[in-house]
Amino acid sequence: MKKHIYPFLTIILFASLAYSQSSLYMPLDIKQAYDKGTRSYDGTPGANYWQNHSVYDIKAAIEPKTRLLRGEETVGYFNESPDTLRQIVLRLYQDLFKPGNARDGDMPPEAFTDGVVLEKLRIGDESIIMTPSDSFSRQATNLTIILKEPVLPHSRVNIASSWHFTIPKGDDIRMGTYDSTTFYLAYWYPQVAVYDDIHGWDDVEYKGLLEFYNDFSDFDVEISVPNNFCTWATGVLQNPENIMTPETYGKFKLSQSSSEVINIISKKDIKKNNCFASTVATNTWNYKAENVTDFAFGMSDHYLWDAVSLEVEPGRYTLISAAYNPSSKDFYEIALMSKKIIESYSKDFPAVPFPYPSITIFNGGGGMEYPMMVNEASSETPSGAVYVTAHEIAHTYFPFYMGTNERRWAWMDEGWAQALSFDIQFELAPERDTRDWNVFRYLGSTGKEEDIPMMVPSDNLGRFRSYRSTSYLRPGEAYDMLRNTLGEELFGKCLREYMKRWHGKHPQPYDFFFAFNNAAGDDLSWFWKPWFFEFGYPDLGIKDVTERKGKSKITIEKIGSLPIPACIIITYEDSTTRTLNETAGVWKSGNSVITVEDSSGKKIKSVKLGNSHIPDVNGENNSWTR
Repeated sequence: MKKHIYPFLTIILFASLAYSQSSLYMPLDIKQAYDKGTRSYDGTPGANYWQNHSVYDIKAAIEPKTRLLRGEETVGYFNESPDTLRQIVLRLYQDLFKPGNARDGDMPPEAFTDGVVLEKLRIGDESIIMTPSDSFSRQATNLTIILKEPVLPHSRVNIASSWHFTIPKGDDIRMGTYDSTTFYLAYWYPQVAVYDDIHGWDDVEYKGLLEFYNDFSDFDVEISVPNNFCTWATGVLQNPENIMTPETYGKFKLSQSSSEVINIISKKDIKKNNCFASTVATNTWNYKAENVTDFAFGMSDHYLWDAVSLEVEPGRYTLISAAYNPSSKDFYEIALMSKKIIESYSKDFPAVPFPYPSITIFNGGGGMEYPMMVNEASSETPSGAVYVTAHEIAHTYFPFYMGTNERRWAWMDEGWAQALSFDIQFELAPERDTRDWNVFRYLGSTGKEEDIPMMVPSDNLGRFRSYRSTSYLRPGEAYDMLRNTLGEELFGKCLREYMKRWHGKHPQPYDFFFAFNNAAGDDLSWFWKPWFFEFGYPDLGIKDVTERKGKSKITIEKIGSLPIPACIIITYEDSTTRTLNETAGVWKSGNSVITVEDSSGKKIKSVKLGNSHIPDVNGENNSWTR
């Protein structure tokens, strides 16, 4: 009889867990995916899960003097869905720079261009007539084509196009012109939008703020540039020996197995102007990348190039490069810094080996991530360089390794980039504790009108201040509070299990919630609801301190709705101190008050609540003095 009890209890446990998970508010468009079995309440892809993908063959040529990029591509688009696709949505990102188009911020006049000039477009056997009609709609950065011949389930269609655009300048945070011969190209090729099991075609317009939601695809890209230019790109360079001089190629080969930084292109090399093959006017650089969500590249005729190799797991190496202007003082340390960051991510936290064979930190503008590429401005301080570099490299895991939808739920990648980088940022730049910094900035918005619950889709947030708080600061705190609550071992286990289940796929918020619940063996709805679904702010206060017969009782009240840890620092009359720590889990039962006891027998002089790593919106109720 006994041997039947435990399986029965297990069934009850998981049935109860699934019920409690489904009790989280779930919009109907998301719920239908679980009903259809493409996603599961245990946090795994469902038995009927599918996703589409593409194979891109792209040829691009850049004329630096005119800033003109000409391209042609063939895309093999694979419809793995059970649906018949009667339209195709293409993204023409450079239309962001067309005068009159909607955008999230102001743009200087010199940044305006004609957008993407489509010269030819063919889908299957159909040549597309590119004039507005019932079957051809070009709005903002989206191009929608109604097909005469639909794409059947589990079939492929070829899309061929040729186009050109002028590389923008003057608004270069994500990509553009950095000097007369230095460019960073991103959002640059006609891209097939995502068609998924929840929303169908992703038709959220790109207006400059919302970033990625892309399919995992293969790329074969040829980039033709003048023969004195170097390029760095997503993927693995296929023809270095044909482009580089023997001396340059020798240093490039050496860097692929060197644990020390190799100066592939130095100041002396730039001065000699003898780095690349010069028998023809242009060189064509060929890069290939498999199962990545995007492709970006940088180019310059005067940038230095440092590279170093790191064994990210036994027998597998990543080539880490820094490409930079000789005047950028901080970038001389970026290759080695990036190596330390990637080693930390691979071995310490999240302890997932870096997934790519290469990555380049390119000295451009702002701070922006792409698969195997980072576009990064020079920093005035070492800690600034550490923060940006660690944050952007962390994006390798979210949204590239995981394929999250940043257009709707930016907290699923920006928040993780915040939280994943806290440890290594402090290790490399202890003068700037980024946990403190995240708490400080979050407290500037929490409890105010712009503090919006994370489950509000990112494209509905509107104001940049709301986007910053909801996508970066609040989730960064939420992940860190949960890490503190579960403990390092269990939190790491849950995170890695979530990543294992969904890497190379498209998780959405409930896949994250349910995967963590399942891996933790616990229903964490008490945490998910206030932090992710509800308006609220963190605020604990000292309600009372009583002493009787050598024992003291300290009562802490949860005034705000967000569960946070209680760090209680007691100072006795003999000037000694004691610290008591309670995780956010003390609020799990829904209680609003906890009482902790001090049986030291000493008289308490004062009590202080909280520390710089715990967000608490009201510090006035955090101290008690006899």
